[in-house]
Amino acid sequence: MRLRGEGEMFIFRNRMEWSVPARMVMSVLAICACLLLSNVCFTGAAETPAVEFKWAFGALTEEDGQSRIVPVGRDAALKTGDRLKLMIEMKRKSFIYVFHHNERDGLTLLFPYSFEQFTADYRPAVKYYIPRGEAWFELDKQPGTEKFYLLASAERLLGLEALYTSYRAGDAQTKHQLSNKILDKIRTLKRQGRDLAAPAERPVAIGGAVRGVPKQAGPALPDVATLAEEIASSGVVSRTYNVEHK
Repeated sequence: MRLRGEGEMFIFRNRMEWSVPARMVMSVLAICACLLLSNVCFTGAAETPAVEFKWAFGALTEEDGQSRIVPVGRDAALKTGDRLKLMIEMKRKSFIYVFHHNERDGLTLLFPYSFEQFTADYRPAVKYYIPRGEAWFELDKQPGTEKFYLLASAERLLGLEALYTSYRAGDAQTKHQLSNKILDKIRTLKRQGRDLAAPAERPVAIGGAVRGVPKQAGPALPDVATLAEEIASSGVVSRTYNVEHK
């Protein structure tokens, strides 16, 4: 039996079958649903951070005879005698580098403690302190600008590692040239991170390379980890901290 109405034709036999126009409508709807679901899956995958870790950078300062620990921002001013400490704790495996640079001492790798660490004692959910243990860096009587460079990537930055290895082995002239190359490389990575990454930095809590020498901390000194913030990004993380040592 055939019934016709509203421009649609349905054919009834032992079961109901869709007409050609109706089947086309359902096919289009099915395709749209698949595309929508695919887009949701793709968007979710894109938002998964490639780099995710906790980071703390604190200074122990003294004012009116009272010591207090404060977070060090991208631009900070500290004085002789102030102490510095950093902490890294990965939430997922990535490769994190911290360099220090000033005009007098040149460039120093603060973290990892050595590149060999990446294949040894290096895993998520472990707090890595810089300097290690209870030591702190202390600013001496030589004023100037201390720069700290934080880099984090899902892959090892082997080109940067090779440049620094050559820098360590070079003479004074070679070190000057390679230092500039390394700093240029860091600036390039920072531009790439700004262009390609989708950083979503979420605060969790606010609360010998440096001029001077690491100073042993007493038991009463605070844990810099209390200042930790969480950094998450789909690309390379690159930060520069400028500390004016007055």
